[in-house]
Amino acid sequence: MTVAAPGLPDAALAHWELGPIMQMKRVQTGLMNRSWRVDTASGPYLLKMFRDVKGDELQFQFRVLHAMWNSGVPVVQPVPSRGGTSTIFVGGEEFGVFPWVAGKHRSGLAMSPAACQQLGNVIGRLHRTLHGSIPADRPATFDSPMTTAEALRKVDRLLELMAAGRGDNTGFETMAEKTLRLKRGLLVRLGDRRPPEQSPQVLGYIHGDLHPHNVLHGSDDAVSAILDWDRLSVSSYAREMTRAAVFYFTYGNEQGLDTDRIRSFATGYRSAFDIGAAEISLAAHQLWWDRLTDNWIIEWHYLRHNSACDHLLPGQTGLIKWWTLHYSQVERALVGG
Repeated sequence: MTVAAPGLPDAALAHWELGPIMQMKRVQTGLMNRSWRVDTASGPYLLKMFRDVKGDELQFQFRVLHAMWNSGVPVVQPVPSRGGTSTIFVGGEEFGVFPWVAGKHRSGLAMSPAACQQLGNVIGRLHRTLHGSIPADRPATFDSPMTTAEALRKVDRLLELMAAGRGDNTGFETMAEKTLRLKRGLLVRLGDRRPPEQSPQVLGYIHGDLHPHNVLHGSDDAVSAILDWDRLSVSSYAREMTRAAVFYFTYGNEQGLDTDRIRSFATGYRSAFDIGAAEISLAAHQLWWDRLTDNWIIEWHYLRHNSACDHLLPGQTGLIKWWTLHYSQVERALVGG
């Protein structure tokens, strides 16, 4: 793992007027960037060394944060350095400083209907601001739905691979085979429900990675900050909205999704940015199909020999089974009906 050269964080902090520094401690989160909590006489800050997004892309990210801030969307803006810049370079590394924001990551299942609606409203305002203030100056990113035939071929290849290498004693093999046979049966029965080759109509810059670990909530569950904007891209607002709803309101097992909370979330979203029921229905259809045809956890285990996400498979299998049985209920909730 790449780490900062000794002394670089201290050298970087010298470029900001933060007052006497009492303590600096590495924050043990984040796969790409490196961060430190810095306690000073003027309060706590976050020092970040940028590794994932740098230079012009990072400055674009800061322009987006400024637009969000001006629209009242809760984000964390960089603290200007002594020279008035958002970042500085020390030893070839790019650093920035941000106010430390208190808060916690929340599962949507623990939030009240009012808090779910407020979350949806914040994401709606986020999208409305991006749509109105940040022109989409690059191609949109989205893939065509996988064909039923290709999805079946992928399932069969994985089943063949498993049959040739029997001997998994962890229990994963049993779950993986159950998942693949469930999906194969669904694809055979429901293959004609593949989403149409239809592109979304309402596109623009999106956050790109909206889920509970990138959102902070205060003591009243109101959103206090939306974090980690490194995946900014041009895509479908409806797709990001539906994906966020699934992340927030899944039980992680065969109970599926909390559609009452999804309905509150969707009502809040459309009160701020009404992209229309047709866009949301299309996005929900595409996301369901993607979950049905994607077997990334099993592929990681058998093709990459990476078992880090094996524990997620039962929940994802339970979700697609439940979602398929309750498809119309989920769709109605996502459009706020």
